[in-house]
Order: sequence, then C-alpha cells, then structure tokens
Amino acid sequence: MDGKLSIKVSFYKDIIGIISISGELTVFVEEFDLLCKEVLAYIKMGIYRFILDLGHLTYIDSSGVGVIIRLAAVASKHSSTICVICDQPQIKKILEISNVDKIVRFVSNVQEGISFYIATDRLGEKV
Repeated sequence: MDGKLSIKVSFYKDIIGIISISGELTVFVEEFDLLCKEVLAYIKMGIYRFILDLGHLTYIDSSGVGVIIRLAAVASKHSSTICVICDQPQIKKILEISNVDKIVRFVSNVQEGISFYIATDRLGEKV
C-alpha cells in the first residue's frame, strides 16, 4: 500500500455525480476525509445519483466499504440507487462478501450507468 487516494468528479446534466476513485480507499489515507466531505456536499446539493468508478482502485477496507454503503443508503431514501464500475476481481469480491452487491448496481462503464438511470426514469425526466 502506498497510502494514496485519488478522486476525480464530473457530472452528467448536473444530476448524476460520476466519481472516479483510484488508489486505496481506506480511512488511513489523508484524502479519505476529503472524499467523504465532497460526497456529503453533493448530497446536500440534492444529488442522489452516483456512478462510482472503482476501476483503478487497488485496495479497499471496511471503512471504504462503509462509504459505499452509506452512499447507497442515502440514494435509497431518495428512490435512487448507486451504480458501481468495478472490474478488479479482488475489490469486487470484497464488495460481494460485504453484500454491497445487494444494494448497488454493477455496470461495465459510465454510459451503462447513465443508460440505467434513463431506462428506469431515475433522472426525474420522462423517457
């Protein structure tokens, strides 16, 4: 573990937060608190749809899993769900063991996540 966490955030139509996380998702990295504060700020702005891209995540522990679970719980309270991109077998296994796969939707890429929100009318728009 090199103790680094990198976060990149973009938006689709100002209603879907696309958060790319690379490195280590653990409370022991300095940037962990920044991630939590950023996500909380987006929630306070009324954004409850997120696509988490974990494609470059190298490590996750229970604190990282907890962030995803809390985000999924907030989304659920607002009739939404979280989409997760994760092609790292070891990370996906941890999420499945933690039953995160029961409360998020795994997608292959950002476009599939956006298409999911559109197809399920979770953008608040008529489809």
